[in-house]
Amino acid sequence: MLSNETIVSQIKALLSNHPHINLDILFLYVPEFQILHDLIEDDEIIQGYCIGLLEGSKEKLSPAKWLVVLTNKRFHFVQNSILRTSFQHIPLEFSNIKKVTTKLGWFFGQIQFISKDQTLKLLQIGKKDYSFFLPCLKKYL
Repeated sequence: MLSNETIVSQIKALLSNHPHINLDILFLYVPEFQILHDLIEDDEIIQGYCIGLLEGSKEKLSPAKWLVVLTNKRFHFVQNSILRTSFQHIPLEFSNIKKVTTKLGWFFGQIQFISKDQTLKLLQIGKKDYSFFLPCLKKYL
């Protein structure tokens, strides 16, 4: 597991071209960043992230916002509600992905991950988050 400081430095490196984003506010607004050090392995490097609502074909998922983190090895879908004591985590290995489709509308984008086991659809992604995440996504798929 990585340390929290390593997670912060990796996110800071991703945002080097976005000096207007305050890391303290980002980590406060998105509590899922606080638990990433428990989920990401030592040899994983964060390549990008995105925030949206998640729908699953196999199970009922929490209707709150989800953080999707792309590393050099897999995707991590993480939801950490302030009201609950536990978090939800869905790791998705690159080898299990059959197809990824993207769509950008007038206000929001969406990304659909089709794997061997289920389909995960990330909805209501803000346009800025979508345009930030899409180049990272295309590098690995």
